[in-house]
Parts: sequence; C-alpha cells; structure tokens
Amino acid sequence: MGPVPSVTAPQYGKAKPALLLADEFFLCGLDDMTGEQRLEPQALAVGLAAAVLGELMLSRHMIIEDGLLRVADVPAADELQERVRAWARKDHSVEAAKDWIMVLVARDIAELVKHRMLASGKVVRTTRRRLLRKPLELYVPPSLSTAAAAGVRIAGNLSVPRPLSTADLLLAGLLRATGRDREILSHCEPGVHEELERQIRTNLWPSAVALIDNATEVLVTAAVTPLF
Repeated sequence: MGPVPSVTAPQYGKAKPALLLADEFFLCGLDDMTGEQRLEPQALAVGLAAAVLGELMLSRHMIIEDGLLRVADVPAADELQERVRAWARKDHSVEAAKDWIMVLVARDIAELVKHRMLASGKVVRTTRRRLLRKPLELYVPPSLSTAAAAGVRIAGNLSVPRPLSTADLLLAGLLRATGRDREILSHCEPGVHEELERQIRTNLWPSAVALIDNATEVLVTAAVTPLF
C-alpha cells in the first residue's frame, strides 16, 4: 500500500481545544447504580477506538476522505490523541479508517483511555469481591451520577427535539453503533431514534458520519465472523 494521505494544518483551520469524547463514551457505558461496564469488551473497545479518532476530528487533526484516514502534521495537545495521531502518520501499512479502528482495538485502546481517565481523576480504580468468582476490577467516577450525565443530556435534547452539539451528536452516534443507545433512550418516545438518525445525517460533517458508519461496520463484521 502507499503512504497514508496527509494534510497540513491550513486545510483544517486553527486546532480547537481537546474534547475528550472517549472519556464521555466510557462513562456512558457504566451502570450508574453499580459502576459496572454494561458494554461487552469488543463493543467498548471499538467504541473507544472510534471515539479517540473522533476527538482528533473534532480538534481538526484528522478527516476521513473516500474511506481513508487523512492526518494533519500538527501535534495534538492531549497525550493520548498525539500518540494515536503519530501512529497514523508513521504506519503506512494501514490506510482505511475502518482498519485503523481495528488497529487501535488491537493496541489496547480501552486500557489507554482508562489510564488517561485515571491520571486526570475522572475515575478511580476499585475492586469488587464476588462470591466464588474472580474479583471484578472497576473504573468508576468519584460520583456515579457523572456516568449518566451525557446520556441524560442527549436523551433530553432529542426528546424536545433540540439540536445536539457536534460533540454530543458524534457521541450519540457511537453509542448507537455499539447498541448502548437502547438503554440510554429507553425512557424516551420511540421517535427519538429517528430524530437521532436525522440529526446525524443532517448536522454532522461527512467525516463524522463516516466514522460512525465505520464503527458500526466493524462491530457487524465481528458479530458475523466465526472464530476458529
């Protein structure tokens, strides 16, 4: 394969402050009563991988064009974002955005996101003992109400309906791709799912829509691919 197509900063405009979409995605996956992660490991990893790429899109360090990930040559301010950006700049064997999601899953992106959240104090690590079972390691926010905040905000705005912010709309799209939207929107009228789809297709820019579609495709492929 040829090198990953790249772009320079002027094509993106001035970079925006880091938006930690993956942190929000991780918190949305938590049970706000028990602190346990409700997403299956594969769905969590794919969602977090896509969310970190989404962070770099929101900060104008990446776009998806014709299915390929294009990377700006300007460093990202966030340490994890910069690690992922540098990987994508240097690894010329992977071009497709969909494949980069799988690469990040293989590079244990879920652990990297949890470590970032630990370092910033967004979560603490705790162990829950279980009778006749292996202890369960949890990463929970100091207040479990934090876990529900983004979901409540998204559900409330879709129910009105009111336009979601760009970051919330991308987050909601990734929650839908991983199936987490079913619980987050479970108390809303059925029409919220159509409203979410309408806002994604109308209000998100093409790279963000492609990212959501790619995450969905990776999970669908994983679900139908037999393991030998």
